Amino acid sequence: MTNESNNFENDTYSSYGIGLSFHDDISTFEESCLVKSIVSTFLGVSMVLSLIGNTCTVAVIARERSMKTPINYYLLNLAITDLMTALFIPIEIYILWVPDYYPFGEEGCQMHFLIWDLLSNCSVLTILAFTIERYLVISKPFLRQQLVINSRVFKIITINWILSAIFSIPNAFYSYLVQRKSYVYCFYTVRESEKIILIAANLLMFYILPMSVIFVLYVLIAVKLKEKTSRTYNPAYGVQNKNKAVKMLAAVAFSFFVCWSPYSILRIILLIPKQNPDDYFKFERVLLYVSVINSYVYTVVNPILYSLMSRKFRNAFKRLLKSKNTQCRSRSGESEHANTGIPLSNLKLHYI
Repeated sequence: MTNESNNFENDTYSSYGIGLSFHDDISTFEESCLVKSIVSTFLGVSMVLSLIGNTCTVAVIARERSMKTPINYYLLNLAITDLMTALFIPIEIYILWVPDYYPFGEEGCQMHFLIWDLLSNCSVLTILAFTIERYLVISKPFLRQQLVINSRVFKIITINWILSAIFSIPNAFYSYLVQRKSYVYCFYTVRESEKIILIAANLLMFYILPMSVIFVLYVLIAVKLKEKTSRTYNPAYGVQNKNKAVKMLAAVAFSFFVCWSPYSILRIILLIPKQNPDDYFKFERVLLYVSVINSYVYTVVNPILYSLMSRKFRNAFKRLLKSKNTQCRSRSGESEHANTGIPLSNLKLHYI
């Protein structure tokens, strides 16, 4: 735990929790209960939908043999990162309502920022990985046999997690638990001279560069698929399937771009030298709220896209829900027969 004077000088940028931005000094801005309630509602609904949707995604890929494909393993990894991200929502809501006391200690403060960046970095690398794979499958069919090996996908996913962790570790060294009287704050503090190295490098490597590559590859994929379709009067069923798969994956990438754009814009703004903090404080504050809400909304979007754009996923979700309902009915039936004294051995005859 450190004193505020040691870490918050005139050449630092610091952020804390949700929607709070600090420059030059530690200052809090109390939001109205209405704003807190609206933001908390958005975040709470996002958490519930994310937990349900991504848990279903993990379940259908884990339990059904037909769903265990290389692309779906990438989507499984994406669902896991989204689930873990959604678990931050209670912390954000707590900090929103109780901004003056961070409850998880110095280690929790450091892990908070480290894991947050780790998950967002791993998400974009996962999207980049399956985009590259789709491009190679479509543009170089002779590589298909090598690309569909599951062990290869697991290695790529592992490398993505390792790279994301390596580039997230510096966050732990710039996170501080600050005590002021009876108040305790968890701050992420970057000196002005280090902003270029940390913020700009992270923005370039985990947003601008990957999204640029993803955009170019999907343009090339669209051109390749159009050429394959135009060469035949009756498009092959396989080409149609590829079109549908590519559209769904492109929608996943596009949703990431849209939902994380405010956060990236905020980081770009932080790199621009400013004169009077009062001139941009309110704008940054609104942008912070939008960026945080959007980042959690993104964890909800992917399962919805799978349901809307993939018949295979849609049917798998239906089978999962039906099996859950059947299990509930079976347990209820067993309980009723136990209560009425009907032997369980006669249960099948009874239903018939």
